[in-house]
Parts: sequence; C-alpha cells; structure tokens
Amino acid sequence: MIRPKTIISICLIFTLSIVFTVDSLAVMSVDLGIEYMKIAIVKPGIPMEIVLNKESRRKTPVIVAIKGKDREFGEAAISRSSKIPSQSYMFLRELVGKSLDNPAVQQFLQRFPYYNLKTDPNTNELVFEHDSETNYTIEELLSMIFKKAREYASDFTEQSVDAAVITVPPYFTQAERRAIKRACELANIKLLQLMNDNTAVALNYGIFRRKDFNASGSTYLFYDMGSQSTVCTLATYNIVKSKENGYLEDVPQLTIKAVAFDRDLGGLEFQIRLRDYLAKKFQEHHPKIDIFKNAKALTKLFREAERAKNVLSANNEYTAQVEGLVDEIDFKHRITRENFENLCEDLFERVKRPVEEVLNTSGISLAEIQQVLLFGGSTRIPRVQ
Repeated sequence: MIRPKTIISICLIFTLSIVFTVDSLAVMSVDLGIEYMKIAIVKPGIPMEIVLNKESRRKTPVIVAIKGKDREFGEAAISRSSKIPSQSYMFLRELVGKSLDNPAVQQFLQRFPYYNLKTDPNTNELVFEHDSETNYTIEELLSMIFKKAREYASDFTEQSVDAAVITVPPYFTQAERRAIKRACELANIKLLQLMNDNTAVALNYGIFRRKDFNASGSTYLFYDMGSQSTVCTLATYNIVKSKENGYLEDVPQLTIKAVAFDRDLGGLEFQIRLRDYLAKKFQEHHPKIDIFKNAKALTKLFREAERAKNVLSANNEYTAQVEGLVDEIDFKHRITRENFENLCEDLFERVKRPVEEVLNTSGISLAEIQQVLLFGGSTRIPRVQ
C-alpha cells in the first residue's frame, strides 16, 4: 500500500519543541513499537536525551503482567510471562482500534491461542478476559504502559512529565490513532502529537546532516523492518530559501516522495515460524503431548525462538534448549540458518516488494538514490540484507 507524498520543513520540529515546552517543563517522546518502546525527553535549553529504564537500557519491552494487585512491566513482565502467559499482555499496539473479527486480531489469537479476547456486550469494545471478574480493554492496558513510561521519564528528569509525542506506523487508521489518544487520556498524559514513525526517522536523519544537503536535493531510501511490519520510505532533502525575521535564509526541507508497507512482514512472524517448528520437533518425540495447548510451554519456546533468530543472524547454526519444557521434560534441538531460511522462504520473497512499490510510485530509479538506510532489528537477518 502507498501513502501520498508529504513535505515537512525540518525547522518545524525545533519550533514545535519550543511550543511544547511552554506548556510543560519537560516533554516525553515515546517511540512506540509493537514489542519495544524507546523514551526520550525534551527540556528547555537542553537537547533531546534518551531515557534509560531501571535496567539502564534504552529500550523497554511493551508488556504488562498482572497478578492480583501486582503489575510488572518491562523485563520483569517478560520473566513473569512464562508463569502467567495468559495474564501477560504484549503486542498491544496492533490490537488498538479493532474489533474481534478484524484479521489482525484473529492472527493474534492464532499466534497466541492462550489469550481470551472477546467483545464486551455493553460497550462493544475488544477486551481481554483477565479472570472471571475482570476484563481489560486494549486502551486500559496501553495506558498502564504509558504511565510506566512517564514514571521512567519523571525519574530521569527529576521533575513531573505530563505531555508526550508518540510515534505510530504510517499505516495506522483514524480508529487506531484515536485509540492511542484514548490510552493517553486514561493515563492522564497530554498528547501533543502523533507522528508517523517513518517521518520521525527521516527527520532525525536529516536534522543532524544539514551540511550534506543542497538546493538540487539528495534522495535516500529508508527501509525499516521491525517486529510486526516493514515500512519503506523514499525521501528527498534539499535546501530552500525561507523568509525568517525579514531575511531570506537557507532552510533544510524534507520531502516524503512515497511510502510503502507490509503490515505483516516483521521479526515476529519469523519468530513464530521458529517457535512452531521447535514445537513440532518436540511433538515428534512426544506425540501424546499437545504442546500447542500448553500456554507455559509455548511461551518458553517463543522466547527460545527469539534467541535462535538472533543467533542465526550472526551464525550458521544454533542449538535450542529449554529445561523442563513440559512435565520436567527437557528439550534440545539443533537448527541451521538454512533450516530457518527454508521455513521463511515465502517471507523473504516479500522483502523487496515495498522497495519496488516506492520506486514505481515516485518514478525515481535506484541510480538516483544516494544511500539505502536499514532500520529495525529484523534487517540484521542476512537474507533480508
């Protein structure tokens, strides 16, 4: 799918930063991915700073695990998820603003069959059935995560943070964007702007390379394969004359020529393929055990599949191991990069399509592109590169 081209003046970002700080001493930006988020802070007179979480890491898993009155977030929730998988809520971004019959919701349930998603008969909202007495909407769960993000930001700056700019995929519908806004309202966070994440990437790249651009323009291709989706953006930077304070000044300008995306091509699908492969290998040796109906075992294999995917991006083989996978039965299986690539052959065939789409839409050839820039953890997979 394609989005029409848009033009954004890079200097607008600096103007927005000044406006933001009028209403708030500090503004939080949240780069909201489906699996991880990154938090940054803008304060008056201070450049943007990356916020570290309590593990001193730049990125935090987007997950909340709830047991009784206890809530765990980030890495702690990941650890808890193997014990209470059906009450550890993750990959929420792709569920916002959707109904139960939406293909994305059905895909989620197919990938993670231990969750109980249903439609609330009173509100017609999509909800997780947490237990016999409690349901949570997607927005409620996201609001908990946004509150935790604000807590990290406030601790980092040692001051109150009540406003935010949040990135979302360019393919998000108005319903999905309204759901993000609603989650902010539930968290008592003032949403200043929803920014398309591909635009944010292109702006960030251009802001720090102003001297590299000229009036004739420079064209770059940004290829971003994240956990859930792939977005390809064709952008041109040039210098234009703008009247500032009565004088003509050179101002950098970003033009988004074309955007193409595949909503279902990302690291998560590669990981699911590996998880299911490992599960089938286990069942070959233990045919009486239906591991796909064992939520804890499936969660353990999901985490091991992530490790396998990461290792196979750098090495030719990996031995997957899970102690006590089911009924104290240990699991061990060697997998090669060739095995992995064969499992995902149809996915690799889709990698080039967003690139072909933006080139066809823009009329720009590969020879006119100064540089191809890869973003997102899944671009580390050798076949993707």
